Amino acid sequence: MRIFSPALKVLSGGYTAVELLLVLSLSALIMGTFVVSLGTLSSSRPTTSSAVSNPLDAARRSNYYFGSSETVNRDTVIAPHYGMMAQAEELREQFQTDIVSATAIFCIYRNGLNAYRPHNIFYDPTLHGELDTPQKFRAHLISIGAVNASQYLDYRNPLNTAMTKPAENATIFVLSFSKVQNLFKVLSIYEIDILRITATTQVQGFHASVRRFADNPVLLTMPPTTSSGGSNPAGSFVAMAFSSGYEVFYPPSVPRPDPNKTAEWITDGFSPIFITFERATRLAFSEGTAIDRFKLAAERPFYFIWWPDPGARNLAQPAANSTLDVSDPRQAYNHMGGRTSFMFTVPMFPAL
Repeated sequence: MRIFSPALKVLSGGYTAVELLLVLSLSALIMGTFVVSLGTLSSSRPTTSSAVSNPLDAARRSNYYFGSSETVNRDTVIAPHYGMMAQAEELREQFQTDIVSATAIFCIYRNGLNAYRPHNIFYDPTLHGELDTPQKFRAHLISIGAVNASQYLDYRNPLNTAMTKPAENATIFVLSFSKVQNLFKVLSIYEIDILRITATTQVQGFHASVRRFADNPVLLTMPPTTSSGGSNPAGSFVAMAFSSGYEVFYPPSVPRPDPNKTAEWITDGFSPIFITFERATRLAFSEGTAIDRFKLAAERPFYFIWWPDPGARNLAQPAANSTLDVSDPRQAYNHMGGRTSFMFTVPMFPAL
């Protein structure tokens, strides 16, 4: 019986021509398969290095990244982008850490750019009422003169129609314990902005970003002071600094759209950014089906929050709106399912 062994073949004089041809044929087959597979993977993989040149004007970038080197003009990567996905994951972890340390969280829709990033917020329990909803928190900021009435929107959840969707900009205030009487400590502020770019002189699409602002170590050397009355006390406003975030550019869902026909991708977008579920006990006061359908929380109100996903190719909306009845809260947000991996269930007042 003949036993084939490479070692014996080498000792006995080497391989035969047939055996060499067989080995070469197998090698060629394996290498060919590998090259084809590599080519397929390379051609089908998401873009990871393309970028759009300076999609933000100087004023907007300065507002987005106030107090950091990010204010200089720079390119924005095009989705999907896995490097930006890593930054988004880091921000998700930071957000969850902030939530655990919070005493209250308020999500508010916003018009335009955000210019209010305080270190402390004046609040006197003998003068001001309970802040148990984002609407009351917004009204409080207006009453103390911190913001004007047009800065943040008074919004109680959307319907799932093109005419009732909320703004694609939002601010999340994460409040914490304060050592100073009559002042709320702002632990962090998160800003979400989805900017639709339709100008024919620019690359059309969406610039999306999520940014975190936190304590400014330089300005914190200025101790806050308190005062009586309903106005914002001198020294309590200390601007927070940009801490971290991510940004990505989404091209239109329509391949090679006509620059003069933005209606081709008018349904693209990212809304709602959050939904508020209020206490069920608030059903004692009827406000109509559109609002009452969200009063489902047993004790503590909570949010569903969505952030844009750098791993998504575009911000295409589903072809049709929800067929659920308007009495069902899912009618307002079920189209967000599967659109992003950054979805949060956040209590308005965490039970710590």
